[in-house]
Amino acid sequence: MDYLYGTPFEIEQPKDMYHFSSDSELLGRFLKIGRNDTVLDIGTNNGVLLMYASMQQPKKLAGIDLFEEVIETAERNLKRNGIEAELSATPLQNYRHEPFTQLICNPPFFTNRNDSLKKENPYLRAARHDDTLPLKDLFHFSAGLLQKGGTFSLILPYDRFLSALSLAETEAFALSRMAAVYDREGGKWKRILLEFRYREDADLEVEPIRDLDRLHEYTY
Repeated sequence: MDYLYGTPFEIEQPKDMYHFSSDSELLGRFLKIGRNDTVLDIGTNNGVLLMYASMQQPKKLAGIDLFEEVIETAERNLKRNGIEAELSATPLQNYRHEPFTQLICNPPFFTNRNDSLKKENPYLRAARHDDTLPLKDLFHFSAGLLQKGGTFSLILPYDRFLSALSLAETEAFALSRMAAVYDREGGKWKRILLEFRYREDADLEVEPIRDLDRLHEYTY
């Protein structure tokens, strides 16, 4: 059992599955969710982002992941912490549901096509490498699951920022909020937190830079 920073929750993390990281915490603390929102977590893993989202008391939570056993872990974690969510084991490309008002995702980052350099563990491979969910697919299929004016929040390596903007524009997403993350004060930018609005113009809100050295100091 591990403590989930910035929350009252504890979380089970099986040894052979992907464990939450600073990326999960950064995105969880970046979210802005209203009480009438319906939220889908794409690639829910052990339920961490749904736990962060639950603290803002949305109307509905849902999550999808590729593996049934991963979904079972998320179900145990959410039930243990008194959180209700509709969970499904399915690829995003096959998921059908009435549109949500918010989507959230900590997507697989690595695009390496050399199979010999990828983890053999299927859970870690799916979480880290984008074979099953390229960024292009993420934006394309997310568009079909989001209401007009709804938001899509995600975290990416900083060097994928421009490609994400291009793909987002293709699918009628407008950047509405962002924050950069660096490893330490004066260091290099490592991650970018992004919120897009779907099929609606938005004024861009740029939030203060996050510092990984002080990550746990941030509050809602």
